[in-house]
Amino acid sequence: MIDSPDILSILVPTEITSDMILSTNVVPEDSNPAWAAGTTYAVGDRVYLASTHRVYESAQASNVGKDPSVPSNRFSAAGAVTWWIDAGPTNQFAMFDGLVSTKTAHAGSITLRLKPGYFNGFALFGIEADDIDVTIRDSDGGDIVYHFDGPLEGSAPGDYYDYFFEPFKPQTQFIATGFDPYVNMIMEITLTSPESMVRLGMLALGDTRPIGAPLRGATAEPIDYSYVSTDDFGNTVVRKRNNATGLTIQAKLDIEDANSVLDAIKQVLGTPVVVIGSQVTMYEALTVFGLVSARMSYTDYREPTINITVKGLT
Repeated sequence: MIDSPDILSILVPTEITSDMILSTNVVPEDSNPAWAAGTTYAVGDRVYLASTHRVYESAQASNVGKDPSVPSNRFSAAGAVTWWIDAGPTNQFAMFDGLVSTKTAHAGSITLRLKPGYFNGFALFGIEADDIDVTIRDSDGGDIVYHFDGPLEGSAPGDYYDYFFEPFKPQTQFIATGFDPYVNMIMEITLTSPESMVRLGMLALGDTRPIGAPLRGATAEPIDYSYVSTDDFGNTVVRKRNNATGLTIQAKLDIEDANSVLDAIKQVLGTPVVVIGSQVTMYEALTVFGLVSARMSYTDYREPTINITVKGLT
């Protein structure tokens, strides 16, 4: 890999399962009641299933004995809604559902202790908190391989006026890579905001794969999924929806790494991943979550160029 102070990399997330969560203060799993086979549900009643970590809303009256996890109890063969509508992840698992727009929320703090196995990088998106404390150990009670404790301050004042008069800008994402991986790693995270609700949109951890040395000219493009409709009389209706960030970026790499990098890209096609364009705080916008496409150019045979495009997901 080309020697560079910054490396474009892709973080391929590990799926987080129930047995990986050793402890958390986000309990119960959801504020809605757990589904019970003998209970009769009315239209609009919501329940959750611990087996799927999803919330379901009743689509019919006299809804009894219809297990929401059974596909035919949600859709008919023709695709029509039957008994239940999938309303999203449970509160505890919203941070693990692969979407930033669905957030885990808890008053004052979110604490989490995980045993996910091997990983060498992680990323938090959609953070709403004042402070973060992260400790990663090589095993339960073992040596610390990574630690950070500090405020989530994202302000970057350009001059003294901004320093004194511009409002505080919270840091909404946090990324760390480059620490040594171990099979029995333990990760402990605490997000705090004593006077308000703490929220976390996504926690992704897994295998960080270096791509190359990023070049100048990267483009971060906000994507708005809001609904806009204008009728024949010029009346416009705007329904605000989620937004995301797309990314186009280039990187140089050694010819010896070209085949393995291209193979790594092919392995993640169709899989949402974290693309880390830079770990410098001021370039936070160059780290995005989405679907990757790529093109390798061999105009310089010793140092080919890879062009990465990311379709941002909410």
